Amino acid sequence: MSLRNRVGVAAAALLLPAPALLAADNTDQRQSLEELRNTVVNLLQALVDKHLLTREQAEALVKQAQDKASADAAVSTAKRAAEGKEEENAVRVPYVPQIVKEEIAHHVATDRGPSVKKEVVDEVSSKGGLYSALPEWVQRMRWTGDIRLRAEGDDFANDNATNSYLDFNQINSKGGIAKAGPLALLNTTEDQTRLRVRVRFGFDTDLGSGWSTGVRLATGSIGEVIATTNQTLGTYGAGYTITFDQAYLKWTGQSSGGDHVFTTYGGRFANPWLATDLVWYNDLTFEGVVGSYRWDMAADDEYPHNLFATVAALPLSSFSPSDPNSTNQQKWLLGGQLGIDLHFENDNRLRFAAAYYDYRRTVGQRNAPESTLLNWTAPAFVQKGNTMFDISNTVDPTVNLFALASQYRIVDLLAIGDLAVFSHYSVGLTLEALENVGFKTADVQARTGTYVAPRTRGYRADVGFGTTTPPAFGAWHGAIGYRYLQRDAVLDAFNDEDFHLGGTDARGYTATFDYWLSPRVWLRLKYLSANEIDGPRLGIDVWQVDVNAQF
Repeated sequence: MSLRNRVGVAAAALLLPAPALLAADNTDQRQSLEELRNTVVNLLQALVDKHLLTREQAEALVKQAQDKASADAAVSTAKRAAEGKEEENAVRVPYVPQIVKEEIAHHVATDRGPSVKKEVVDEVSSKGGLYSALPEWVQRMRWTGDIRLRAEGDDFANDNATNSYLDFNQINSKGGIAKAGPLALLNTTEDQTRLRVRVRFGFDTDLGSGWSTGVRLATGSIGEVIATTNQTLGTYGAGYTITFDQAYLKWTGQSSGGDHVFTTYGGRFANPWLATDLVWYNDLTFEGVVGSYRWDMAADDEYPHNLFATVAALPLSSFSPSDPNSTNQQKWLLGGQLGIDLHFENDNRLRFAAAYYDYRRTVGQRNAPESTLLNWTAPAFVQKGNTMFDISNTVDPTVNLFALASQYRIVDLLAIGDLAVFSHYSVGLTLEALENVGFKTADVQARTGTYVAPRTRGYRADVGFGTTTPPAFGAWHGAIGYRYLQRDAVLDAFNDEDFHLGGTDARGYTATFDYWLSPRVWLRLKYLSANEIDGPRLGIDVWQVDVNAQF
């Protein structure tokens, strides 16, 4: 007799231990029992086919479970007989004994690991029910992950200015320009080529009643604001740093018809706003609390028309309970966005949004003579471009501490469109305009001691074209764009770190081409060419070759 038949017979005996059950004439009960018997048969056969169990182990498993089930049935029958409660033709609820579940889980986890376990789950569940046999907490989890391998080159123009761009991060950390030495200046002339990797792995969990949570781990460097997920290769003898890139708790509620949805969450999470990297770097994660609301104005229509609103309170610094002044020193980003998301037939889509981002307590304050009381007003991290001034006030010429000279209150207008053309292609359009309305010329002059012209605007325009078929070998998409971002248009700490190697006071072009090698693997070629707007000569071209995989 084949293993499948032997297992089937044993499983039938296991699941139908009582004669009274065999006599049941309820059709639905018999169908349920047959489905459950087939599930166990398919499960054990799949484990043997995958070489996770030997034939002997599978048969031994069933015999152990059968003996236990028979013993339990005998005890139950005896108990009912003693109590005078035995019933004719009773229908009993079948179950998979715990010994089977534990033994299967032990062999899968120990012998082959999670990747093979998933193959078995996919194969058997498609035949009718392994998913329901998994632990309840596993059923509530959704796993995600991705890996990106990148080759990157940073090429500087031959006529770039030298000894002109200060590295404010190094100066502030060392205590002054003289103390930082050569590190006080940014590189503006030496080309560099790097190999980098980014790995992210996490899960979302449904907690019921609208509650959920998400956790994601990522590679990268500790101590940087926006580059935490990129790990530069060449660190032989040292392992990669792994950090919690996301960790949040979320609640979602909706109306009975589902046309009104409210969501609130807190912790560390992805960008909550509809945005581009003109303002926010793509890999940036935020910390704080967010509330969002969505109203489907065409709930009865096939294509949703969503009005959405998002507000957030995001701390940019922590405070010490032992310091009574620290709560008044905490820096915040308060933001709000209102928009509309329109869907049409043939996957046509239009999105419009208006946002306001208000940075609180981020502007620098000059210290009193020989005091350090206001050192906290210096930023923890900057890139380059924003107007800075020295807030130290000492007779020691080797001491410097630089801070932001302007307030940043940004109005951002964004439009994104995806329009189907021909039969399998689409055109994508992105238009964005923003202005820092917090810049006040008189206030900046009072802080810096010199007149600083307001350079507070930014623009972006992109057009893309590509296939609309689901990701598969041969699918592709290309885009070209132009960016213009003045010196104090946005806070330079948080915008794209690749264009002009980060920061503001930059204008130029971008070109991107994506090509899918499989449904979950694609190649990206990207070229960014940028020059300064007002500052000393600084031309930087960046090229990137990425291989992305998602699982």
